[in-house]
This record gives sequence, C-alpha cells and structure tokens, in this order.
Amino acid sequence: MTLSSAESPMGVIMGKWRFIFVLLIILSVGSFAVAHAQRYAVVDMDYMLSKMPEYARVDTTLELMTVKWQQQIDSVSHYADSLRKDFNAEQYMLADELKAKRMLQIQNAETEVRNLRTSYFGYQVELFKRREQLVQPIQNKIYRVIQQLSIKYGWDFVLDKSAGTALIFSDPKLNKSDMILETMGIKTK
Repeated sequence: MTLSSAESPMGVIMGKWRFIFVLLIILSVGSFAVAHAQRYAVVDMDYMLSKMPEYARVDTTLELMTVKWQQQIDSVSHYADSLRKDFNAEQYMLADELKAKRMLQIQNAETEVRNLRTSYFGYQVELFKRREQLVQPIQNKIYRVIQQLSIKYGWDFVLDKSAGTALIFSDPKLNKSDMILETMGIKTK
C-alpha cells in the first residue's frame, strides 16, 4: 500500500503549515479591517488656545504675575547683595558679635531669595497652581466640544499633536481644530 502525498509525513506537515499560513492571512486581514474601521481626529491644543481671547487674557495675567514676582525676588536679592557688599567693606572694623549678627542677616536675606524663587517658580508651586487654576476652565471648554463632536462624528480617538505625543505625521484634513473653534463661536481666519 502506498501513501498519498497528503498522508505522507511530509504532506501532513505541509498541510499544517498551509493551514497556519491561511489562518495568519485571515487574522491579518481581519485585524487590518478592524484597525481601519476606527475613526480618529487630530487637534492642535496650542493652536486652539492661541485663538481664544480668554486664553490671551490668562496668558497676560500670568505674565504680569511672573514679572511682579521676579521684581520681588530681585528686590530681596539686591538687598542681600548690598548687605554682603557692606559687610565685606566693613568686616575688618566690626566686633565679632556684630560680624555674626550681620552674617546672620545676610544668610536670612539669601534664604528668603531662595524660598521666594522656589515658592513662585518651583514645581507644583504658585505659578504652576495659578496656571492650572486659570487655564483649566478654558481647556475643559475645549474638551467638552471635542467630546460632543466625537460623539456626533463617531471619532474613536482624538489625538493632540501639540501634547508631545509621538505623532510623526497627520493628514491636515484630519485636523479638526478649526471645526472645534468654530463650534465654540471663535473665528479662525
């Protein structure tokens, strides 16, 4: 009795590989179809914020706060510098007790400068909190419109190309930033 090619060990192995190959093709085509069935849009949050008058007001407010805080820091810093300069000029004529008092005064002024810098401009401190407090309502307004339009147009994903994500390329026709701004009543042109 002779074995047909399908019944031979080599034929069985080839049949299994053929089955696996066909199955992989079907799965690949199926996942390709599913991947392309998802709809997405691209927005540019920085662009949208730059078109909003209330964001410009917030940005101006934050800039004025920053300038005010920096002036305060500079004032204390100049005071500390003048104390140090005076001390360096007079230290040889001062008694030890007065030297120690002046050095403590200088250290306190320098510590105040560091503390002010940290409290105003450090991470999770005043500038960060104020920015979040003032910008968050504006961003929430944009997010609500994005959510409404996502439901209306069936977008599965909305990517922000300004958020530092690894968006290498996007077709300009997918950018819905102007649509969102216009829905909010903001002219884009």
